Amino acid sequence: MKNNKLTLLLISIVYLLVPIGHANAKKQPNVIVIMTDDQGNNLGYLGNPHLKTPNINKLANESIRLTNFHTENKCTTTRASLMTGRDSFKTGAWRTSKGRSTMSTEEVTLAEVFKDNGYKTGQFGKWHLGETWPHRPMDQGFDESVQLKTGGISQIADYWGNDYIDDTYYHNGEPQAYKGYCTDVFFNEAMRYMKAEKDEPFFIYLAPNVAHLPFIVEEKYSQPYLDKGLEKRQAIFYGMIDNLDDNVGRLTAFLEKEGLAEDTIIVYTTDDGAAGASFIGMEKDHHVTKGWNMGLRGGKGSRYEGGHRVFANIKYPQSKLSGDNNTLTAVKDVFPTLLDMASIDAPKGVELDGRSITPYFTKPLAPENDERPIYINYYNPKSWDSNKFSSVTYKNWRLAGGTELYDIVKDPGQKHDIAKQYPELVEQLNSGYKEWDKVGQKYVRESVVRFVLGDKAYPEITMTGQDFWTNKGCNPFAQSAAKQLSKCNGPLKVDFVNSGKYSITLSRYPLYTGLPFATNFKGKKTTPTDTIFAAETAKLNVGKQTVQAKIKPEDTHVTFTLSVPKGEMDIQSWISGKLEGEDKVAPAYFVTVKYLG
Repeated sequence: MKNNKLTLLLISIVYLLVPIGHANAKKQPNVIVIMTDDQGNNLGYLGNPHLKTPNINKLANESIRLTNFHTENKCTTTRASLMTGRDSFKTGAWRTSKGRSTMSTEEVTLAEVFKDNGYKTGQFGKWHLGETWPHRPMDQGFDESVQLKTGGISQIADYWGNDYIDDTYYHNGEPQAYKGYCTDVFFNEAMRYMKAEKDEPFFIYLAPNVAHLPFIVEEKYSQPYLDKGLEKRQAIFYGMIDNLDDNVGRLTAFLEKEGLAEDTIIVYTTDDGAAGASFIGMEKDHHVTKGWNMGLRGGKGSRYEGGHRVFANIKYPQSKLSGDNNTLTAVKDVFPTLLDMASIDAPKGVELDGRSITPYFTKPLAPENDERPIYINYYNPKSWDSNKFSSVTYKNWRLAGGTELYDIVKDPGQKHDIAKQYPELVEQLNSGYKEWDKVGQKYVRESVVRFVLGDKAYPEITMTGQDFWTNKGCNPFAQSAAKQLSKCNGPLKVDFVNSGKYSITLSRYPLYTGLPFATNFKGKKTTPTDTIFAAETAKLNVGKQTVQAKIKPEDTHVTFTLSVPKGEMDIQSWISGKLEGEDKVAPAYFVTVKYLG
């Protein structure tokens, strides 16, 4: 009898020592992180008067709802912080373009940590942290990837001609055509992978590109909003979210059917505030005048709450926890929190900026009792010292742009600047921000993430205008830049890892399109115009070498063969000719480098 009691006692002790939620787990929990794009807080349960989102509402009702959650205020920066648990400026990926949207390979990603701990890992949708080896998802810890290149469909590195429906994405680095609407495809592919790997724990990063520009959705989703009298852009924006809601419903039904629901943690959030279609009127001071923004000031990119305070829900079935949690949290907290929930040790030698919030799941930390400030800034190489996009989130205070102070409890819409009433607090918050900013300034001014060229295992790399290293206002970020011969130019930062012969091919359009230099488009049209660009000369700088060649309008590309020494250097190109009788100089928007040995 004593032995039986002792056995029961030991079992009880072991049970108590098992981390929350894992007492009955047969394996480590599966993890799905869903990060949408530019959605802001546009959901039915958050009060949007037009959206119903029943499936997302249900997921939220079953989740721990982080009601005081803060991203960084742009796409790339938030995604870099999510993947690393660090402030984005430390990762190399601290802007959406200008050569600063590629994450350093020295960073340790969530996928790498989960993979090292026995997980199958899959990425589906937007990445925006590097388009070429060794910066792609499958180079950064993912076993499976169906990737939308760059920041959105129709941007310059995206597969040419994609338009949300029946598009081509990159399956483990290779272009593959898919049938259907983009969001449907990414959810389908994620479920395909989960079904194939369901006997092992999996980590899934599911990042649909909705509701990012351009606004496109099937008519059955947008028409009901048009019928209600909403403007077209707004109707399509909401239609994109309705389609997303349908997919969330399909995903949760799939998890139930496959017997995965109870063992799967789901994190659902978005990368920044809404991009504008949900509120179609905004003053210069970022106050919304028409539309809906949950009463917040500002949208995507803003230093105000509407730029970085967004929903975040964590469905954690084994914990049986749900409800609102007002603990002050940030996107960089997701990394350590998920490792904590999966009972995985943090990677050794990695300095995380985020903190695990699992201690606050059962006992939320009131913001006024939290001594941690959250700093963000969207750095601008055109004006390094600008803190136009900076914010300090501390307790219930918000310091915007270094000069405006708000009490977010009394003034959630940030209408009343009270900085003059609290000069000492403003000084304190600015002092902390400046110390943080000193580190940030060093990283963004000095660190360079370069394209790796000449590796024998990956001898051919194609770079695009998105990554021209510029400190000016313009950047050939979209496919329209090539179509309209945007003159924005700059060097590509590269590292030749082997000396030898290289072919360097310049083209106006991707080589696989077969489009010649001459082909022009007007506006957003997809049909070429009768007007041609009479290309005459191509010029190329590679480090200290300069070469040029005569070209013809009907040429699709020009290739130079050079002997290049090993080392870091710049590549820059120019295509010269005449357009409607006027001299025109533009860059080669696509540069393909191949190591010949």
